[in-house]
Amino acid sequence: MNRRGIVVARAGLCLAGMAATAALNDEPYTAQPESPTGEPTPTAPYTVDCRRIGDDIERERAEAKRKQQEALKPSGAPAYQGRVIARDVAVPEECVNHLKDRGLWSG
Repeated sequence: MNRRGIVVARAGLCLAGMAATAALNDEPYTAQPESPTGEPTPTAPYTVDCRRIGDDIERERAEAKRKQQEALKPSGAPAYQGRVIARDVAVPEECVNHLKDRGLWSG
């Protein structure tokens, strides 16, 4: 075996050793328990802050409206000329009534 073959073999062994070490240091995979319907069930407590979600939606709408008003000012070229920006927000079911009460639900 020539020097090049020895270097390649040694490099391969080093890489294999590094991969094995990384695999041993990783936490083992633990499957989450499943509900009778087959969906994973959360193991940690899960709380939803509907007020915070509503506040975030209101803040983003106000910011978008402010930017739209700035773009319509005759002081310069429109910043959003020919652009449409849409955003879709996933909301937990627990927050639907809260958002409807605040007038933030359009679904």
